[in-house]
Amino acid sequence: MSAGLFSVSAVVAVWFASFGFRLPGGLAAGLLWVTLLFSAVVALPRVLLAEEENGTGDLLRQWARPQAVFWGKALFNSLQMVLTALALTVLFLVLTDLQIRHPLLLALSLAAGCSALAAGTTLCGALAAQAPNRAALSVAVSVPFLLPMVALGITAVRVSFGQGDLGGGWQGCLGLACYAVATFSGGPHLFAAVWKR
Repeated sequence: MSAGLFSVSAVVAVWFASFGFRLPGGLAAGLLWVTLLFSAVVALPRVLLAEEENGTGDLLRQWARPQAVFWGKALFNSLQMVLTALALTVLFLVLTDLQIRHPLLLALSLAAGCSALAAGTTLCGALAAQAPNRAALSVAVSVPFLLPMVALGITAVRVSFGQGDLGGGWQGCLGLACYAVATFSGGPHLFAAVWKR
């Protein structure tokens, strides 16, 4: 809930700041991805942190394999992130009146980016789940881990808004997809190593 309010507030703040002039594609892409990044690092690790806060983490460790827990949490986070990105992007586009030059590139880069955000924040949430100040630590661990992915996302979305070379945009989208595949491939094994008592 708090991440949703933060995301909507951030998009509305961008609208207020840009009222009366059209945002350049690169700036608009950066603002959209920063909003997506911070909504992800605030909301997504909660699926693991809540287990520890409610005292159900030990029970889950006894009954489920770590890989199954990772996949369940990461797929739930992916769905949540895709819905958040869809809502934020539509609101962002309506309020800023941006023109989409390459809608397929925008859709694929957001889908790949949401998958990478979900898997990355799930893994970072597992790293911080046992710590005393787990919420702040999960954000501190997630942001540096996800910044390279955000740079790729900005490149792809900037081109979809009509600024930059189309080949570079597709390379950014491919980089996002590779980031997602690598995180989903290595995530279950790393998760199994850190998510135990």
